[in-house]
Amino acid sequence: MKPPKILISITAAVCLLFFDVPGYSFEYRLGAEIFEGLFKEDNYLDEATATFDYDETYNIFGIYPEGVVEFGGNISGYAFGELEWFHSWDAEDSDDLDGKLADLFLSYSASGFSADVGLQPFLVGRGMVFYSDEPGVALRYDISKNTYIKGDAFKVFDNSPMAKITLGYCPGFLESVEIIGAGYYDSDDRIAELYEPFYENANLESSGHLFWVGGQADYFIQGVFVSCLILHQFGSVEIDAGSGAYDLDVSAYLFNIDMNYNISRQLSAGAFVFSASGDHSPESGSLHAFMSPMPFNQTTSIFFNGGFKRYDIDEAVRLGGVTWDGVIAPGVKLEYQPNPKIIAELVGATMFPQGDLFNRDVWYGWETDTRLSYEFYPGKHLFAEGGMFWHGNYFNQKYGYRPDPATRFVAGMSLIF
Repeated sequence: MKPPKILISITAAVCLLFFDVPGYSFEYRLGAEIFEGLFKEDNYLDEATATFDYDETYNIFGIYPEGVVEFGGNISGYAFGELEWFHSWDAEDSDDLDGKLADLFLSYSASGFSADVGLQPFLVGRGMVFYSDEPGVALRYDISKNTYIKGDAFKVFDNSPMAKITLGYCPGFLESVEIIGAGYYDSDDRIAELYEPFYENANLESSGHLFWVGGQADYFIQGVFVSCLILHQFGSVEIDAGSGAYDLDVSAYLFNIDMNYNISRQLSAGAFVFSASGDHSPESGSLHAFMSPMPFNQTTSIFFNGGFKRYDIDEAVRLGGVTWDGVIAPGVKLEYQPNPKIIAELVGATMFPQGDLFNRDVWYGWETDTRLSYEFYPGKHLFAEGGMFWHGNYFNQKYGYRPDPATRFVAGMSLIF
């Protein structure tokens, strides 16, 4: 972030936290989170060499202050800052210190209407379409006690606009049903980055209108908690490789269903299926590969590159199916909580190209992840996470060899004050 922008942000934050509006009460609350995490990742894909031998061990130490102010008159403000020190024992750029205001927005609410204006978090499709903090406007109106409508408009990357509208209904505790629609216009040539492997030394440009329609729901069925997301993507994309542009009509899909059942007060079990469509020939005809600007998928921590949300969201348009061939990934999970302070999780999943479920001849492989969290004091956690992905025949056919298993280990603590 350039110094002028930092100065503007700091000035705005100071005004937000300390400026008192005459005639109204003024209250504020301050807090902070301290994060310390050691990460070790081995046998990841090196995109520069197309080999699976990228290893990195790094540490992230972060301080995240936040402040909430109540101006009175139904007006409030929120500020959230990030100060992170990154140190790597393997990367060329081994140290990096970065500070910024991640969120800075004003809120207004009255008579069932609310509005948030400023730099704030936005999610589309539970984050699987979009997840980031961006400048924009979020509006909500409660039509009735259980029904609401929401509208978001914000900027992605440098110049690309995005908007979302949601109609929701809450039938009961923890239950909700939403119909969603969203649109994105690529003004930053970000879709072109997906096509770079097809064109060597070409100066690619792109434009595109992408739209998503669908629904998401959380509800109980005979003691089973079901969470689902279904999206259809359509629109058009234009790719210009310098020798002429060509247009592609987009038609793709993404769905995720997650079911959980409490076996006892300490143990729960679940099953899930995630799928996103792909395209074996994305340079011709209609484009069937699901694409998203800045998505965040936590299905598994290696194949889908989930992990800790603050550190793994790439500023790029990504394929929902990870590769151009798409994905379908069934899996199971267990959660054990022997007491309120300890939570242990186990996740296992297999990954196949879209349309080739249980075909071991072309499968991507399988992954298992474990997570352990211990709350030694309210708001203070120690955690550890381990994951391993075993590559299947898909990689052997594409690269001529089967890579060694990819592994990921994370350990650290989070302190919230």
